[in-house]
Amino acid sequence: MTPPLVIFGAIQYVLGAIISIIDRTRRCSVVIENHGRHHAHLWCASKNDRIGGKEGIWLAPGESLGWSFGWTPTTQFWCTMDWYGRRYGWDVYVANWGGLTGRWHIRDDGIYEGGGDKRMDIESNQPVG
Repeated sequence: MTPPLVIFGAIQYVLGAIISIIDRTRRCSVVIENHGRHHAHLWCASKNDRIGGKEGIWLAPGESLGWSFGWTPTTQFWCTMDWYGRRYGWDVYVANWGGLTGRWHIRDDGIYEGGGDKRMDIESNQPVG
């Protein structure tokens, strides 16, 4: 007869493998929209990926940039932006924030999360909130 601890360990291993497979199939996304009057020059990356290469991406007023990726518990993406002669940087997606989408609006006075709360003030170049 197989000891109960061996059976429990086997079940725990199988469940862990299933959860790992499900986690890797979860898709996340980031969208950045330029609602301002100026072009934004963006460089976005994680520890494993670079969006737009070394040259970055230019976003004209009214344009948006978006990408998707597989979720992991440690996923983090950040962006650096040149905006009208100044440089700004912020996290655009962190797995432990919860949710599967990071949505950002660039406006003349700041960077807003999902069109709602202001997160970065353009004038002072300081995080808000």
